[in-house]
Amino acid sequence: MDEEVGFECAIDREKGIIMGRLKKDQDFLEGIIAVCQFYNIQSATFNGIGSLAKLGYYQFEQRSDGTLYYSEPICKDEPGELLSGNGFIGLDEHNQLDVHYHGMYVDKNGNISGGHFIRGKNPTAVTIEFTIHYTNEIHLQRKPDSTYNIPIFHFSERGS
Repeated sequence: MDEEVGFECAIDREKGIIMGRLKKDQDFLEGIIAVCQFYNIQSATFNGIGSLAKLGYYQFEQRSDGTLYYSEPICKDEPGELLSGNGFIGLDEHNQLDVHYHGMYVDKNGNISGGHFIRGKNPTAVTIEFTIHYTNEIHLQRKPDSTYNIPIFHFSERGS
């Protein structure tokens, strides 16, 4: 793979798995999208571990009436180790690749936190190693949710 590309990876087409790593300064979620674009993947799950130079995420909050919402963006200009998390890859309302990822990290003081990671706000410090499990049989598409009227992934079989 070209040295200028922000990732290095390999694919097992028989099992529907891509394993690889993101290089320094490559945004975690943008990098996952770049890998999917490279292999023409539109539906998948993914996970990753590694180091982040900065962190950007949302956390759940609750109003006094019990309704849930996401916090204002939490952006930390400090490194963190990505410990765990899971995400989905699908298409947004405009049929562009999109991701939804929730993860956990530990900061330099040993504090653990995390939440809903923000695309473009989590650059790799050293490396992020990832696994993508993809499928050509399931379609993920963001559409408004009937309860909250916010765009969330809906799942269907391809062709249906």
